[in-house]
Amino acid sequence: MGIDRVGANYYMGSLFYALLMLMVNGFPEISMAVNRLSVFYKQRDYYFYPAWAYAVPAFILKVPVSLVVLIAWTSLSYFLIGYAPEASR
Repeated sequence: MGIDRVGANYYMGSLFYALLMLMVNGFPEISMAVNRLSVFYKQRDYYFYPAWAYAVPAFILKVPVSLVVLIAWTSLSYFLIGYAPEASR
């Protein structure tokens, strides 16, 4: 990608899209976390389970989803925009 106005427009457009996607990507997670808070506080008050018993499974379940999003984001933003001429590089 050369240093010119067209290359700068591609770069700024991809930065804007990345910022927009990262900002909007967490909204569904917020609503799910708020829905789980009532159960968490209830079981914490009754001394059923410690907090790490909720954090560890949620972290383990998010890893495969994060990897799929990472691969999709990299293939769309890096190779298709034209930052690299071929995917093998």
